[in-house]
Amino acid sequence: MTDVLKPQVLRLGNFCYRINPGDKLSDNDSLQFNYTEETNFTELDPAGSGADVDSRVKEISPGRFFASVDIPSALFRFIIGKKGDTKRKLEYETRCTIVIPARGVEGAIVIKGKTARSVTSAITRIEVLADSGRQKTDFTHFVSVPMTHPVVQRHYQKFQEQVLTQFSKCHGVDESIFQNPDKLHLTVATLTLLNDPEVTQATEVILSCADELSQKLGSDPRLRIQNLDYMNDDPTAIDVLYAKVRSADNSNSFQVAVDLLCSRLAEAGISRQDFQRDRVKLHVTLMNTLFRKDTGGGGPGPGGRNFKPREPFDAQSMLKVMGLFDFGEIPFPGFHLSKRYSTSCTGYYETVVDIITSGSSS
Repeated sequence: MTDVLKPQVLRLGNFCYRINPGDKLSDNDSLQFNYTEETNFTELDPAGSGADVDSRVKEISPGRFFASVDIPSALFRFIIGKKGDTKRKLEYETRCTIVIPARGVEGAIVIKGKTARSVTSAITRIEVLADSGRQKTDFTHFVSVPMTHPVVQRHYQKFQEQVLTQFSKCHGVDESIFQNPDKLHLTVATLTLLNDPEVTQATEVILSCADELSQKLGSDPRLRIQNLDYMNDDPTAIDVLYAKVRSADNSNSFQVAVDLLCSRLAEAGISRQDFQRDRVKLHVTLMNTLFRKDTGGGGPGPGGRNFKPREPFDAQSMLKVMGLFDFGEIPFPGFHLSKRYSTSCTGYYETVVDIITSGSSS
């Protein structure tokens, strides 16, 4: 439930807009290409409020102004709207001409108008629509810490065998809900990167943090993966079971480094994380009902996931017996910018860039 005292906001230049949680779509809806525009443009128009003219606006001749806005093509549909309704409304209310590249073609949106203020107004409205659309679009990449060290995989195999041997009769427990051992990881942040320039920007931000992160982590950082926990309040109806991760020396160095990287990504405006939280939860997902094999005819979603209602599992007895399970201690494997729904030759996610371990693109 959204905290009314801490609403989700969208910042564009000197303007700050509150995002109505009622406008958010589910992951299902984000895959659809029809979009009904409900934005009240009169509330977003800075033209009559004494707002400064956007620096991207250029005068090409007396009474003729021009600007271009770089928006990923995946977000054009939110600016065009159903049957072009949103674009027509924008053009009518700003008295501008808006030229959008064809679907699937990357390129800037061109705005032409008779006044600098009208073009500025169109820029602001287009960016608000694009950022709102980005929030409704599934994330494409994530910053991860791989937990695929042989030590962890060996203990994970023992964990899985013990669960299936002792607790297979517990409701909802079956082999299909276990994480693939080659993809065990800790998620630091999720990112929606919709074209090559955005991937490059994220890569540069991550690489720019390398020295500072190394300093926070120390000369020989090691991690301990130990103790089970779950996401909800009822151990008899769990969707996600995970193992906790911490610095092996019981310091807070790993937590500090993770939070630092998250803050840098947030400052750059490329992370989807809710940074109103004080700290990132350090955990490795072991069992997830999203992985469950479809036995009810539900259609597969991206990456083979299903959209049918999730069936939780009962882990109460498991937690009593195995709650302190130790998956071992490993050297810190680095931060990776990973591509969602991908598999590399190692079995792990495709990596765009990693730091600490190599300090350069892989």
